[in-house]
Amino acid sequence: MKRCPFHRVDHSPWPLMTAWFLGLSAISFVQFLHGEPLYWVLLAVMDSILCICWWLVDIVTEATFMGKHTIRVQRGIRIGFCFFLLSESMFFISFFWAFFHSALAPGMVCGFYWPPEMETMKCTGIPLINTGLLLGTIFPCNIAQSAVKAGHFYTFLLWLGIVMIMGAFFVGLQAWEYYTAKFTMADGIYGSCFFALTGLHGLHVIGGLVFLFVAWNRGRLGHFSSYRHLNLTFAVWYWHFVDGIWVVVYSFVYVWSNWGWQWSFSELFDKFLAPVVYWLDHLYAPQ
Repeated sequence: MKRCPFHRVDHSPWPLMTAWFLGLSAISFVQFLHGEPLYWVLLAVMDSILCICWWLVDIVTEATFMGKHTIRVQRGIRIGFCFFLLSESMFFISFFWAFFHSALAPGMVCGFYWPPEMETMKCTGIPLINTGLLLGTIFPCNIAQSAVKAGHFYTFLLWLGIVMIMGAFFVGLQAWEYYTAKFTMADGIYGSCFFALTGLHGLHVIGGLVFLFVAWNRGRLGHFSSYRHLNLTFAVWYWHFVDGIWVVVYSFVYVWSNWGWQWSFSELFDKFLAPVVYWLDHLYAPQ
């Protein structure tokens, strides 16, 4: 009988329970913003983390010790993870949409001026250091992945550990930036957009660090080989995704807002694109 390249997933309570507790986390967080105690948020988040951990244990057991993740299964998982990154991109685009809606056409609420007349977050100092930290992880992250493919696992552990340390410094500096900020999330549209975008990205950085730590620990336990390291591949993809989102966040939320550029789409076209169109029109005009 021909062996099927797929496998039937065993019944598991973790997807339903994870979705349930994540929903409770969101609801309890909204209630916390309206004055409810914080411990409900912490309890729901801890339950969510426990469910995710046990779900990951089942996946690792299924892939590493039971051999159920065949080449065909891995291909499907890769496609699914790409769609996951696409959905995450759409999630960030919705927040950027809110930011640009107010930044490109500031209304009466903003005083017809962007950024509003308040002390905004500087684009130098901690934000610039954080940008250097995240962009600096690209090189060691790729070295770690290449080391696994070459079978050099000590090099892999070393460089991936450096990536996690740099990411932890990023989170710490981000928390200090929040602590020393001169405005809060309640200070108008700018404060809401700033803390929503940077806070959402910070949560993704923490998730990426957890993802990298799981890959690092599995590499330490000998779960990877030079041709089977899908966990590490996904962790590297996700970390590069976080890097790319931060570049956009820093460029617009920090630099653009801090320098107070008053651009609209028509002004952008008149200043930059119209001369290019005029030059191309005359370059390719019939003689």
